[in-house]
Amino acid sequence: MSSQEIKNEKLLIVAFPSVGLVGAFAASYLVNQLKMKDIGELEFTKISPSYLIKDGKIYGPNRIYNKDNTYAILVGFPLNPISAYELVIKSIEFAKNNGIAKIMIPRGLEVGANYKKEPLTYGLTVNEFSKNLLSKYNLQIVPSATILGADASIISALKNSEFPSIVLYTTCRMMMPDDDAIVRSIQTLADVINVKVDTEKFEEKLEKISKENEKLIEQTKKFYEDASGRPASVPPGIG
Repeated sequence: MSSQEIKNEKLLIVAFPSVGLVGAFAASYLVNQLKMKDIGELEFTKISPSYLIKDGKIYGPNRIYNKDNTYAILVGFPLNPISAYELVIKSIEFAKNNGIAKIMIPRGLEVGANYKKEPLTYGLTVNEFSKNLLSKYNLQIVPSATILGADASIISALKNSEFPSIVLYTTCRMMMPDDDAIVRSIQTLADVINVKVDTEKFEEKLEKISKENEKLIEQTKKFYEDASGRPASVPPGIG
């Protein structure tokens, strides 16, 4: 494949709330900074927890955005393992139907409260069709981790597929949101899609995003307080 063909490859980012709100807020910031266009809704559950009515039109919380060769699916509420599996399966279908070449899923990877290092993003390849993506984007492998709940469902949906995909795990603390981890995730996503994104104004923008998503933040906190919703985590001392 030529360099021009690689440059023109379509890529899909799939994000929903995780520990630290890493994936959801990073993808939201990227969509805003790139001025991506809302092109519709991805329906993957029979019952939605919320809708927005605007000018008599119904808008679901699972939005699809696009600009040039980059697509993003943003889900505005935490998912249980079954819903997470359904989301990824529907995302793969969407990617195939739209000529998209690969999928990236940004997530948080919880570290202990005493973790003092700067956040780092690892790449987790999920099938044999994804192995070359680590070197392509200069990503380190996940050295060791326990994957539970919705994150395990993501892997279950991807590992037996033939779709090139990477889960981008950024180390973070159990705080909502983890500013530093979100910035690291934004920078990684920007590198992957080869765009420049200004993160200097992130804190100002994050304050606005956080205010607009106060309910989501509380929902996510409560979700992870439940043992069945525990996040993916790395053992102490790793990273």
